[in-house]
Amino acid sequence: MIERSLYPRMAAAVLALLGLLDAGYLSLERLLGDTGGLVCPIGGGCVTVQSSTYATLLGVPVAFIGVTGYAALLVLALLSLSNDRIAGVRISTLLLALASVGVLFSLYLSYLQVGVIGALCYWCVVSALLELGIWGRALLDRRLVRAERGGSA
Repeated sequence: MIERSLYPRMAAAVLALLGLLDAGYLSLERLLGDTGGLVCPIGGGCVTVQSSTYATLLGVPVAFIGVTGYAALLVLALLSLSNDRIAGVRISTLLLALASVGVLFSLYLSYLQVGVIGALCYWCVVSALLELGIWGRALLDRRLVRAERGGSA
């Protein structure tokens, strides 16, 4: 039997770490309460987006949700490097499911930026791209797991 590559899982872990740093930066700005100090390398819409009413969901800052999501993705991706299952569930399935939720949430937030707020936050776009990258790596890993098991996984 050919051993499956761990590269998709490693890549997902690296992307999740970058996402955690991205969301952590936005969370720190939120905690400091001064979004005016938010550095927006391109476009200048960061303050507009982060100051909007859509920057919170059910009273929780979206940046905090991002930290939680990326931390969970990072933990799963790191665990997947040495384990195939958690509590009887394939980690590749969990990683793909969580990444899918993240992509859907990123699509919703991207729609809000473009269609409702009318401004783009550089860090939010970076986060959405990182999330898409994690999803792609998780999908590839899930397909490799299925191929390794003869399509029965």
